[in-house]
Amino acid sequence: MPLLTGLNSLVRAGQDLLRPRNMVIVALIIFGVGGMQVSMGGFKLAGIGPAAVTGVVLNLLLLQD
Repeated sequence: MPLLTGLNSLVRAGQDLLRPRNMVIVALIIFGVGGMQVSMGGFKLAGIGPAAVTGVVLNLLLLQD
């Protein structure tokens, strides 16, 4: 349900989800809902956590149109 709410917010804000930049960020969020896991040594992030962190970083790094 939170995924649909977030996507609905993006669409209502006028964001084009077919732009490659937005597609990458949305795909990461979907991976997070699907059970994405990132492990580094004894540290482990699972679920939406790594997807959220990666999405924020990509949002800052990927160029705007």
